[in-house]
Amino acid sequence: MRTKRLLLIAALTVIIILTSCQSDAPEENTQVADLAPTAEPTAEPTATAEPTATDAPTETPEPTATDEPTATPEPTATTEPTATPEPTAVPEGVYVKEGDGLVFTYPTTWEVLTDDEESLQIQDPNLGTFMSLSSSYKDNETDFEFWKEEFSGEEVLAIWGMDTAELLSEEEIPFADSLTAQTATYALSNADGALVDFWLAYAESATREFLVIALSPPGGLEISGSTLSQMMADAEVGEIKLFGLERENTLVMLGGDPLERRLDPARTEGSAAGTVGMLYSGLVRMSPQLQVEPDLAETWSISEDGTVYTFTLREGLSFASGKPLTAADVKANWERAADPETGSSTFSTYLGDIVGAQAVVDGEAEEITGVVVVNDRTLEVTLDGPKPYFLAKLTYPVSFVLNLETVDPDNEEWVFEADSSGPFVLTEYREGEAMVFASNTSYYAPPALQGIVQLIGRVGSGLSLYEAGEIDIVGLGAADALEVSKPSHELHDQWLSTTVLCTSLMQMNNAMPPFDDVNVRRAFALSVDKDGLNDLLFDGSNLTAGTIFPPAMPGFSADLAAEYSSTFDPDAARQALADSAYADGLPPIAITTGGYGDSERDDLNALIEKWREVLGVDVTISFLDPENYTEVIKEEPVQMVSYGWCADYPDPQNFLDVLYHTDSEFNIARYSNPDIDAMLEEARVELDGGRRLALYQEVEALLIDDAASIPFFHSVSDVVVNPRLQGYVLSPMGTPIMHLLSFSEEAGEN
Repeated sequence: MRTKRLLLIAALTVIIILTSCQSDAPEENTQVADLAPTAEPTAEPTATAEPTATDAPTETPEPTATDEPTATPEPTATTEPTATPEPTAVPEGVYVKEGDGLVFTYPTTWEVLTDDEESLQIQDPNLGTFMSLSSSYKDNETDFEFWKEEFSGEEVLAIWGMDTAELLSEEEIPFADSLTAQTATYALSNADGALVDFWLAYAESATREFLVIALSPPGGLEISGSTLSQMMADAEVGEIKLFGLERENTLVMLGGDPLERRLDPARTEGSAAGTVGMLYSGLVRMSPQLQVEPDLAETWSISEDGTVYTFTLREGLSFASGKPLTAADVKANWERAADPETGSSTFSTYLGDIVGAQAVVDGEAEEITGVVVVNDRTLEVTLDGPKPYFLAKLTYPVSFVLNLETVDPDNEEWVFEADSSGPFVLTEYREGEAMVFASNTSYYAPPALQGIVQLIGRVGSGLSLYEAGEIDIVGLGAADALEVSKPSHELHDQWLSTTVLCTSLMQMNNAMPPFDDVNVRRAFALSVDKDGLNDLLFDGSNLTAGTIFPPAMPGFSADLAAEYSSTFDPDAARQALADSAYADGLPPIAITTGGYGDSERDDLNALIEKWREVLGVDVTISFLDPENYTEVIKEEPVQMVSYGWCADYPDPQNFLDVLYHTDSEFNIARYSNPDIDAMLEEARVELDGGRRLALYQEVEALLIDDAASIPFFHSVSDVVVNPRLQGYVLSPMGTPIMHLLSFSEEAGEN
């Protein structure tokens, strides 16, 4: 609807100008010099960057020892990548909109006012006739009758300065090779005697709608009508291309305008499932089945004491530019991420186990001593102790590699032109419109997809865009998922669903009043009706959480989950508050969350209402800029934090140690318990898998009993996927998957 509304507004402006010109013209004058405003050229948008989410785990198998790496041959000279050919120039008098498969030919004597992705606007300089053409995806809310009513309604006429719209005629005319356009001709007038001829034409294909309007002084359409009809008949609607990519082999999905920092693997806080994981690779990656598998490294071995990892890189690796990628590049990228000037908020969490890493973070050294480049293909990494989950940590983007020669510390927009190491390259970013990715032919295993387009700013629901064939995959909200899950729904066979390794929860700071009292924390936890909240917010579609661990996480306890999943007990809550040190009155209490003052938070409002009802307390909401949410909270302690965590690797350490150890950079509520810290530190280095899981289960039970947090839900992910798309797996956590996908040759319709 947005494109069509923009066209309508443009038409209104044109008619206002037309009417003004007509009223000022001599009575006998049948020409108007300028019916439409000359559009100002639009500057190319500057790039911004993207949000990404974190994702989650099953038990990571111990990697088997590998043979000692063979000597590395000297790399052969790399040829310069061939230049991308310039697109063929569009001939004069031809408008091409590849995204809709549209080719429209017009007289070269007509003046072009606007020629862009939104519309074509042209004017006959002799007769003064103005014509505007736009196309967009098919919208169930619009058709020919809709636009007739829109243009002839009282509200629009008032904007035009007109009183009446007299329908003169309707007819059908040919459009393109095999389509038909419905047309209507109007005479517009007002009490001052101003007159305007108006022509509306509407056509549609299987997935696209085409809207044409023409305006002229009285009698102008009689002269130019045959030209307009010929333009319609000569139009071509054929193969759809998106930004030069063949639609049949291009994955199209929804995206968002990215933040520069989130396209930098060293600074992103998102998972490898996002854009950063398409552009860059690390030594290893996580498979959709949640197993660590080789990426840039083809093999690795681990010392008997579990502290030294030796990686052998694949032979002949290179960046997208063709520049060789070696073990030295891996080390240099890790040292850049550790450099405090880079501003990484994740390096210490994911790579801080390496000997010498913290010294670089602290500004005391420039080199990570525990990382040794043996030769171009061999990297030796020494840890400060045995960490059974270290390989899983390396699947996080902070360990990924890019060509550092393309990094510009003084201009963040370098991320849009960086030299990639992953399966795709970013070829184009149009702010508010799309990000375009092409297969990286220099990658050791180029993906089958020709490209990926992430559409930005598309209006309409994701499901409606999917049904219109605009996108190939889309996540579903609770209401849509409920409908599609029914066997009778036409998209049921294209629907996938799984519980993901994510938990939404409320973190409470045990060092700040009143949550320094365990009875206050318990009172708040016992006042939450989780089942009612799930029904209110998600139609019951999410899984009510009794534990911090989501299902499928190693260490998840079904018994503990059953015990705490439904703990709503108003009487016990009031008693806990009465037993606390704050029985005579609570200090002001605020929940901190990401958002702005005008944000609607039905979830928090429901919680606050229940706390008021059960405990008689008033709680306010404090909003922080969501772009820097975690960073701001790290700087300033808060009482309660509305938070969600999705596992970045399948190990319980990623939940409990990262969220609740006193010194963790992601312990944003500043929860602190020396006994729990000691147990978490013991679990870090425990090599016996059974003993490790038992320690984490014990820690989780203590955290829940201590009411360190209130787990609410484990998220359920629902998607629909184009049946032509092969290789898609809906994983319990976000993992790199785009390199696995391809389209079948069989034509398919959503």
